[in-house]
Amino acid sequence: MMSKNLYQTWLKPRLKKVVDAARAIRPDVIIFYHSCGFVEPFIEDLIEAGIDVLNPVQPECMDFGEIHAKYGDRLSFHGTIGTQTTMPFGTPEQVRAEVFRNLDIAGRKGGLLVSPTHLLEPEVPWENIRAYIQACRDYTR
Repeated sequence: MMSKNLYQTWLKPRLKKVVDAARAIRPDVIIFYHSCGFVEPFIEDLIEAGIDVLNPVQPECMDFGEIHAKYGDRLSFHGTIGTQTTMPFGTPEQVRAEVFRNLDIAGRKGGLLVSPTHLLEPEVPWENIRAYIQACRDYTR
């Protein structure tokens, strides 16, 4: 929706000022940044601005494995369970598999708050919500 040049010229410097101001007051604050859609071209800029957690990683448009491999040593992630695909239209087994797959990707390095990418809409079956919760409880690798 905007060029990288436009972002770097107008938005990134303002974001960095906000992050720096927050850290001047509370140096240990964790900066959790929300941006929907395909934001991979801007992730390096977000890291430079001081972002700690990217919310969400939408599997419908970004591959968590690639994103974690490229940026996981400098950034944490929130989301990764599709609310346009897996949660409303997958089976409980598919929900469980996606939770386990993404936790496996994060591995010992961590850096993942595994969750649905957005709030759950009414069409999400209760069975899938229960499967998500149970998968988070069961994961032990």
